[in-house]
Amino acid sequence: MTNIYAALEIGTTRTVLAVGEANTGERLKISCHAEINSSGVRKSQILDINQATQSIKSVLREVERKQSLTGDKLDIGNAFLVVSGQHIKADPYQGTAPVEGSKVSDNDIDEVVDSSRRLALPKDRELLDIVDQAYGLDSLGAIASPKGLSGRILKLNTLHIHADANRINDARTAAAEAHLELREPLFATTCAADAVLDEAERRDGTLVIDFGGGSTGYAVYIDKYLVYANVIGVGGDHVTNDIAYAFQTTQSQADALKRTEACAVLGADRSASARVQVKGATPLIDKRTVSRRALDTVVNLRMKELMAIIRDSLEERDLLHRLQSGVVMTGGGAAMRGLDTLIQRELGLPVRTGRPIHVDGMADVEAPASFAAVAGALMFAHRNYERKPLISSLFKGLFK
Repeated sequence: MTNIYAALEIGTTRTVLAVGEANTGERLKISCHAEINSSGVRKSQILDINQATQSIKSVLREVERKQSLTGDKLDIGNAFLVVSGQHIKADPYQGTAPVEGSKVSDNDIDEVVDSSRRLALPKDRELLDIVDQAYGLDSLGAIASPKGLSGRILKLNTLHIHADANRINDARTAAAEAHLELREPLFATTCAADAVLDEAERRDGTLVIDFGGGSTGYAVYIDKYLVYANVIGVGGDHVTNDIAYAFQTTQSQADALKRTEACAVLGADRSASARVQVKGATPLIDKRTVSRRALDTVVNLRMKELMAIIRDSLEERDLLHRLQSGVVMTGGGAAMRGLDTLIQRELGLPVRTGRPIHVDGMADVEAPASFAAVAGALMFAHRNYERKPLISSLFKGLFK
């Protein structure tokens, strides 16, 4: 039996839908994906339900059109929701349980796991994930498997990742208007990390930075655990706004300059022309130019500011020096010219662009890093639902 899943991301600049399929126990393959420009979304939050609904309808139609070219007929009924934005928080929480006998038993482990799930969230927050970290036993820490060890108090450190419930409900409302049921909401940054990191990077210490249109999420993995995660309300649209303000251009002109001409570091290409042409609405008005160095300076200042925020937060938690595997960039913003060089200079770490390595079907994608989050969401669906008895009925309505 082939299991089929869908994942939807409603971002500031684009709405993405991907479909994955795999036979039970097999590696997941992304069989179809599509993206369109988002409408009614700002800073990763929906501001206009009707416009967001139209974006979802458009991306649904595009996926169905692509599949029809291969002879398949799709009618997507539900999808996992990939969530981003500064409203997402990751709070540490420690569960504790007394050891009943002289040594830790399975029952003790079950008790401490249950205790670690008792963090009470405010009513306006919705839980996205609970990530287990290392166990502790009395004064000992960093224990991977405590069973059989002697002690009195067993502990389990966790991260509770949660989001603004109203923002997720808005996404559900917009999707429902497009006749799409949204399943579990998932954190975009950890989804992206699941798709692009290998086991050695998780073990040796890696920072994943997910560059989105309205925000930038980042997550730290050390000793195979997610130890820290955060979201900053600065994304690619801030760079676009900076360019538009500095050079008095339209948003579309500024975005084009950012994508095709700007560089995050200064003096990266000395052979380039000293000035850059600003594309107008028609060839007749394509005569204005701006200084390339001035353009790069605007972008450089914003990205250096962003890296300084991330660096300070990591140093505050004594994490920066533990990132032996460096930085992996994901998201649409990872394609910015010179960004890897800037990160390396600002954080003092090696940098690579992440592409989904745990799924198939992405070989021909022009910018695979921008699809890392939806790829990770599909992996989550496959990993958590493929062996459950209700899998066939659960997803029976996915393709009618």
